[in-house]
Amino acid sequence: MKTELKETKHLITEQYESEQAFLKEFRDGNYTYDKPYVKANPYLINPMAAVLCFNTDAETEVTVTVKGKTPEADMGHTFPAAKEHVLPIYGLYDGYENTIEIKLADGSTAEVKLAIEEQNINRASFVETTPEYFGNDVMFVSTTTPLIESCKTIAVDYAGDVRWMNINLQSWDIKKAANGRLLYTSHRTIQKPYYTIGICEMDMSGKIYKEYRLPGGFHHDVFEMENGNLLCASDNDFDDSVEDYVVEVDRKTGEIVKSWDLQPMLPRSGGDAGDWNNHDWFHNNSVWYDKPTNSITMSGRHKDAVINFDYDTAELNWIIGDPETWPEEYQKYFFKNVTKGDFDWQYEQHAASILPNGDVFLFDNGTYRSKREENRVEPDDNFSRGVIYRIDTDKMEIEQVWQYGKERGAEFYSPYICNTEYYADGHYMVHSGGIATYRGVHTDVLGASLLNSYPHIHLKLWSETVELVDDEVKFRMIVEGGNYYRARRLSLYDDQTKLDLGKGQLMGSLGVTPEFMKVKFKDAGEVPAIHELKMELEEDRLAFRAMFREGSEVIIELRGETDHFYNLPTEVHDVTAACVAFEEENDNDFQFYIHREGLEGGTYDVYLDVDGKRYDTGYTVNM
Repeated sequence: MKTELKETKHLITEQYESEQAFLKEFRDGNYTYDKPYVKANPYLINPMAAVLCFNTDAETEVTVTVKGKTPEADMGHTFPAAKEHVLPIYGLYDGYENTIEIKLADGSTAEVKLAIEEQNINRASFVETTPEYFGNDVMFVSTTTPLIESCKTIAVDYAGDVRWMNINLQSWDIKKAANGRLLYTSHRTIQKPYYTIGICEMDMSGKIYKEYRLPGGFHHDVFEMENGNLLCASDNDFDDSVEDYVVEVDRKTGEIVKSWDLQPMLPRSGGDAGDWNNHDWFHNNSVWYDKPTNSITMSGRHKDAVINFDYDTAELNWIIGDPETWPEEYQKYFFKNVTKGDFDWQYEQHAASILPNGDVFLFDNGTYRSKREENRVEPDDNFSRGVIYRIDTDKMEIEQVWQYGKERGAEFYSPYICNTEYYADGHYMVHSGGIATYRGVHTDVLGASLLNSYPHIHLKLWSETVELVDDEVKFRMIVEGGNYYRARRLSLYDDQTKLDLGKGQLMGSLGVTPEFMKVKFKDAGEVPAIHELKMELEEDRLAFRAMFREGSEVIIELRGETDHFYNLPTEVHDVTAACVAFEEENDNDFQFYIHREGLEGGTYDVYLDVDGKRYDTGYTVNM
């Protein structure tokens, strides 16, 4: 007797059902501005958001203000005139009874109280700034260590209070798009250790309007181009290599319109960083498009190199980094240092960007600070920093024009993650997100990896975010209890704030899962418990997870009117840069996905073939 595997709902579907439920409750009632309908966490992943709903007899603008714990911490927005008002509310406090002030255009006012339960989250242990400088902005920090239950992505105001959070297992950067929504990674993974299915467009409440699915998945960074298209760090052939591929995604259709593969551009070995490995040979952690030069800039952690190439031709233009150990034929792409005074090359850097004047701004992690093992700098003697280089591409000369962090020494040292942000000339943010000590000693081992290796009682993880104006520190924040990939200063409300009702969209394509040749193995009964097989039927794919010995021959069979066979790879690749720890490391734990695209509808019996033996999973799936 077979058991049908029931389909699990996508978060977009769950959010739509939640939206339909609160809209029905609101529209079935008689809610006015002085007695409104209020729903906390309407889209399920942000407990510090709500919707406020009521009707007015005439169209009227409405100003809503979440009252702060101090007057300077008030946050609010004026919404356009309407009769039916379904208003997103951001900036609530947890563990607190919030006061929300409602003001109509004619001056009529009312207040509503909304208590939010205290959340288990890491909070800023130190914030130093002024409301005059920071205003109503919040500083987002996205977690890399969600294995720690309290380590969530949060946003903190000038007073150090958390005013936004995401309870989902999401990481990487958070950027605000031109339409006012957030660009944020999908919550679904596609490959270990941290490759996600794509990039989401969502609002501050956590509502997902679009999930752009990529055949090669997504990691680290996305850049919004002037035409709205998205440059996404992705993968091409996971079995061969990772993090050496970039795609351009059509914003309207989700289709990939252009791609760039770094393998024809650069040597796979040679010029290697201390954490290089053959599979993750480049480890791209940022992507940036520069319109004046029509070029793309990428940051290769495992080459200690920032590279720039032509958007149209993919021809390499230049490389910033220590040229030592690079092959002779690539030396012409490096710059000669002409700095008069202090200068350092960057090592295992992150978040490279091009400034309006053509300077290059990046976070220099400084990991090992050498191309050769015998010259490595110990972490307690090392430093990380934000640094700006001025380059002359005609003379191929480089000059260091600004830095912050070297003077801080090891207390600001992050061997991984981190970012910088340019606001204006002389006005910068530097985020050191991966600081870690074990038994009080700084370490080169990445914080996300330390969670899998060391007793937590002796492990300390934290991040520090600094903003400077003309070298004066104007904002400083420390968050302890985890590492935080990037920081991003944003406003919860802006001129484009609105809640668009309706169901979000799945965009793009996962592609057709390649099939394996037809096989026939000896039947061996039920799947042994040692494999710990788990299956999940999602709206767009069938997900498998199981334990196997490395090198096992594993085939998944879908038997129906037409049979399909899929090879499940069991090769374990080196991971020397676990930037995000979604789960504990286990080399025998394998994941595999069969995409619905390319599969005709129908019912299939599912079998698992392991090393010549054919097991019946006991499940059928209706595709």
